[in-house]
Amino acid sequence: MNIVLVEVAPDEVMMTRMTGYYLPHPGLAYIAAYLEERGHAVSIVDPVSSDNDIKQMVKQIVEFKPHMVGFTSTTASRFRTTDVINAVRMQTDAFIITGGPHFYPTAREAMSKIPAIDCVVKGEGEMAMAEIAQAVEANESLTGIPGIFFRQDGNIIETPDRGVNNNLDSLPLPAYHLFDLKRYKSRLLGKKGIPALGVTSSRGCPCRCIFCSITALQKHNFRKRSPELFLDEIAYFKREYGYKGFFFNDDTITIDRSHIVNICEGILKRRLDIQWSALARVNTVDEDLLSLMKKAGCCYIMYGVESGSDKMLAKLKKGTTIAQATKAIEMTAEVGIPFDAFFMVSFPDETMEDVRKTIDLMNKFSSYPNSHTPYGFTCIYPGTEIERLAYREGVLPKDFSWNTKYIKPVYAVLGTDPFSPCWETPLLPLEDIKAMIFRSRPIPYKIKQVFRKLRDLTPQGIFSSIRIGIRMFTIR
Repeated sequence: MNIVLVEVAPDEVMMTRMTGYYLPHPGLAYIAAYLEERGHAVSIVDPVSSDNDIKQMVKQIVEFKPHMVGFTSTTASRFRTTDVINAVRMQTDAFIITGGPHFYPTAREAMSKIPAIDCVVKGEGEMAMAEIAQAVEANESLTGIPGIFFRQDGNIIETPDRGVNNNLDSLPLPAYHLFDLKRYKSRLLGKKGIPALGVTSSRGCPCRCIFCSITALQKHNFRKRSPELFLDEIAYFKREYGYKGFFFNDDTITIDRSHIVNICEGILKRRLDIQWSALARVNTVDEDLLSLMKKAGCCYIMYGVESGSDKMLAKLKKGTTIAQATKAIEMTAEVGIPFDAFFMVSFPDETMEDVRKTIDLMNKFSSYPNSHTPYGFTCIYPGTEIERLAYREGVLPKDFSWNTKYIKPVYAVLGTDPFSPCWETPLLPLEDIKAMIFRSRPIPYKIKQVFRKLRDLTPQGIFSSIRIGIRMFTIR
């Protein structure tokens, strides 16, 4: 049967800013390969091939004459994804499935509010999509398929969880041939000009950070592929597509030390001559490991430091300390690997003193060569522990709906997703936090940000910017 898999980006502004970082969606690539292996004709419609234009996306989907259309969506892109779903339903009777980090945790509500959705997949999609396709093609009931929500006789039915795939080596190579790779402009961090492709050696994360949506999707299940097969995949994409840069998609590549050591040693043994970047945790690296990673081609590491307060790290269930973060950053700088140290602000029970500690640590880490210390406000995402806390403490109203438009003009000023709620309390307004951090930044950064924001702001956003500017001089 004909199957179209679709990814929609949040908006055109986001696409423009992400041009140098946007990668082919690995989840869709794996699902597509799994479906192709079972004889289905598959097409992928993505933001790059369609310029993220809704009309163009719908046209590409309909022209394939699909029997089934599958959508993945983040919370940030949920409304544009819904627009595409509804437009597709107007032009075809194809069976419509959704999944991913937004629609899985909100499945029942989403199906109630969006009648065009026929089915929602819980968790990973390869086996579920193949079984749904088989049932739809045979006009059979979906009752026996685990891990889905579907409609039956006017009711929304949930089947028992499927569980995760513990044999990642059974999956075929991701179907990157279905993407128009020449249109992707993604470049490897730390190595300007090197085109990059995403590859995955493991799935899941055993950690329990209260703000992370990975927990909702994969329930702390960490699984890894054979290093040999992973390196075979890299060698294949280098040989067939000419890629010498790779972004390791793993949620935390260093969570299993022996795994990353085997990968690095394999890269060196095979003389693959590649450059790569990855995500890591500050409590999972040491100098020997970092030296080996650099020797094997690691040219950029991204750490989630989150806060400069040990009290907040404990509240977030991060499982790390400021001492561990400081040591990891010092070792990474000493070894000579450029890095990002990501920070977050506006947490439950955070005080202005905690924010000041975070600012101090950001400034300390940014003093190292080849360092970058971006920060963000804490967005609340469905399925996370912080979402449950937000309902309990009244940060989210009881009638809040993830599938009804929610927007605050101030979010455009803060630089967060304009459609996703942030954690905020009256004792620590988001604008005050922004003013504190902005005041601490160097003059060139301030000038660049002001011009960038003015370009995109609405009249309400400009008013919020003026308030933040005033608070810069009055906050203590």
